[in-house]
Amino acid sequence: MRCIFLTLAALVFAVPAFATTLGVMPVKMLDTSGEVTDQSIAHGKRIDAVKKALERDLADRYSKIVMIPAQDVAAACPVEEPQCLLDIAAATGADKALFVSIVKTSTLIMRMYVQVVDVPQRAVAQKRELNFRGDTDESWRRAERFLVRNLEAP
Repeated sequence: MRCIFLTLAALVFAVPAFATTLGVMPVKMLDTSGEVTDQSIAHGKRIDAVKKALERDLADRYSKIVMIPAQDVAAACPVEEPQCLLDIAAATGADKALFVSIVKTSTLIMRMYVQVVDVPQRAVAQKRELNFRGDTDESWRRAERFLVRNLEAP
């Protein structure tokens, strides 16, 4: 009897309680600050860092994370209509799709708009809007960590 219980317990703990694949769409950025200095290279590096951090920090919540390349989206959905984007996510096997858009409105104010969409149902499962101060590597890292802490498990 004890052997059966131990075997069942091992099976329960060996199989993840989740079986959800997350498709992470390319992170988008819009800079409306009007600053004279071209920060596109710095912003590109920060976007890459956010994508890597999301992949790492959400890995324990999903059975698989698929980072959907920007070039795939551009080729399949040049207008980026929602249904087309969800078709791409579905083609990768994603159950959920994560959309992140960052808007820089001034030197100090950044906003991060986030949606987690249930791909089969084509419905928004979660929505977050975050404000963060500063356009630095550290401010972006803090915003990403805050987002991950505040997203609900699948």
